Amino acid sequence: MKVRNLKIRKIIATNVQKTIELELETSKGIVRSSVPIGTSRSKYEVVFLDVEDVIRKFSLIKKHFLTREFKSQKDVDSFLRLIDKSPNFKEIGGNLALGISSVFLKAFALEEGKEVFEFLLKGNAFLPKPICNVAGGWAGTWAADIQEFLFVPVHQKSFLDSVMKIADSYVEVGKALKEKDPNFVFSKNIESGWVSGLPSEEILSILTKIANENTLKIGLDVAASHLWDGTYYNYGNSGIKLSRPEQRSFMEEIAKKYPIYYIEDPFHEDDFLTFSFLTKKLQPKLICGDDLYSTNLERLKCGLEQKATNAILIKPNQVGTITDVMNVIKEARKEMLVTVMSHRSGETEDTLICHLAVGLGCEFIKLGIGGERALKINELIRIEEKLKS
Repeated sequence: MKVRNLKIRKIIATNVQKTIELELETSKGIVRSSVPIGTSRSKYEVVFLDVEDVIRKFSLIKKHFLTREFKSQKDVDSFLRLIDKSPNFKEIGGNLALGISSVFLKAFALEEGKEVFEFLLKGNAFLPKPICNVAGGWAGTWAADIQEFLFVPVHQKSFLDSVMKIADSYVEVGKALKEKDPNFVFSKNIESGWVSGLPSEEILSILTKIANENTLKIGLDVAASHLWDGTYYNYGNSGIKLSRPEQRSFMEEIAKKYPIYYIEDPFHEDDFLTFSFLTKKLQPKLICGDDLYSTNLERLKCGLEQKATNAILIKPNQVGTITDVMNVIKEARKEMLVTVMSHRSGETEDTLICHLAVGLGCEFIKLGIGGERALKINELIRIEEKLKS
């Protein structure tokens, strides 16, 4: 494939931070790809450079993509690794690497007259189950120290059926929070999860009632690395400090008390051992690693050796190229780990993760349920329609 033009522009993400969009032109047309931003980032993610720095770096390497002919996605991504030989893209920035890698993916699909998910498919397609953030908290910010409270369909008739069930339940959660919390004014966090002054266990009680009425399960993103001070997990809003064994016991207790099916990052990002204890104890519930793995193949291999989790979160901008994403998913699938494609807190209108989730066969996709997150939900609804037609 020969590139006619490649350009970059500064755009705004949904958390009102600056990010980038790449635009690529071939004889077949023009495609665009933009890069999301993570508010909380693992230390194992690729380097995220300032937008002005990224634009400057792009000006230095742009000519290479205009003068070469690329035959495949692997060809593009190998060339990116040749330009920046560092493992974490510290020279050009992981955000620039992903912008280039993903816009080429869209261009390759366009060359074949296919949508991205069709271009990636290597067999029968199915829609991932949605994992949706319906309420939120954060240590030192709101009453609940747990970062995200999620709804999960364990059984799925269709993506449309699952996501509409969650949407109705999300509205019910808002009404229930208003009844229980006199200060609740239907405020939302940056992923459109309801923000309440209630402590975690009161929120879990509300979610339990609504989940049971709608045949849903509860998920948690504990984001425990942000609670960990090196010795204790600090639940600042409730004034509790837990040691590693106490944190493990706490996770086991709430998983038994409430209909929790999915727990993400219950321990800090270097504690493979305690992850493995919880995973074994709570089977068949999903214990998912996000900061633990950072969509990094070597981190995943460490986790697999210790049987740390039975699920992995996939965030393309943690690793920098589409080929790296595909390699991580391939390795996870070999060891029977459930794969969960995920948005970031600072999103764009780009729906690429929807196509990656379907095209690469992810079992779940983690999304919000309101606001601009509807862009990705609606894209998945359209993909499901196309697959059924």
